[in-house]
Amino acid sequence: MNQSGLMILGDWGTSACRLYLSRWKNQVLTVEDRTEGLGIKNNLDPESCFFDLCGDWFAEHGKIPVFLIGTVGADIGWRLAPYVECPTDQHGLLNEAVTFVAREIEFTIFPGLSCENRHGLPDIMRGEETQIFGFLSQQQQPPEEQLICLPGTHTKWALTKRAEVSSFLTSPVGELFEVLSKHTVLLNPLAKNTWCEESFSRGVTVGLNPTSNLLHTLFASRALQILQKQTNTQAGSYLSGLLVGADVKAAMQDFHLFSHVTLIGSEKVSTLYQMALQLLDIDSTVVSSEWATLNGLQTLASERWKSHD
Repeated sequence: MNQSGLMILGDWGTSACRLYLSRWKNQVLTVEDRTEGLGIKNNLDPESCFFDLCGDWFAEHGKIPVFLIGTVGADIGWRLAPYVECPTDQHGLLNEAVTFVAREIEFTIFPGLSCENRHGLPDIMRGEETQIFGFLSQQQQPPEEQLICLPGTHTKWALTKRAEVSSFLTSPVGELFEVLSKHTVLLNPLAKNTWCEESFSRGVTVGLNPTSNLLHTLFASRALQILQKQTNTQAGSYLSGLLVGADVKAAMQDFHLFSHVTLIGSEKVSTLYQMALQLLDIDSTVVSSEWATLNGLQTLASERWKSHD
């Protein structure tokens, strides 16, 4: 890191690239500028894309070190940063980080995590691990055990023990909703900003029912429109609630029942999970995913830089 404390922190995932010109000074991280670009799945030339997005920053500030997480380090990304097997703490990421130079700029890509989940099946994450460690680093004394949920396209449920990620599970809730709403007879594609909270609550209740089964309750999205004349928005909200409820119920079965869950994600999606957790009398706290990402990246970047001094 240069003497000015400037660095570029980035979360470059499958569908989006988010980059932050940041300054770390007097133990405070300040984001001075930010930019967004294409995700890795839509990008055939990551190097050109990156410098197109950040060229002005380098022109103004010179050679700033860059620290990245996400699919940029996967086999379809820019440079491969292999997965670190759980259980591990943040030092596992630091030990397996990949550093290289492009156009005279030093880049560091941190790896993701892998584990054998509670079903004896392999699981992986990239990006969410940094959010988890960013959150854990701000706990003065991380508890012996806690459950963290990162809701989204591929929702993660992570069990942490002290400063380690012990194991995790992935639920492709957001992706499944998109596929069902666009490529099946259950729904027509939903218009933006259409929502019915009553129908969502109904779906959550069905999904949480101990005797319900997701495969046996999905088709109601179609039947509700035919027999009860529900709108596409109502049926879509029911389907969304059903998936969230089923996910929360399954997570509570796969892990032991916790009295509190930390949600790291956008306020909009995290609120939906809060509603489901409340019906099980489980308290929850919402943490901003951007805050967790930046804090985790800064922590990793600082430690990485110290090891080079």
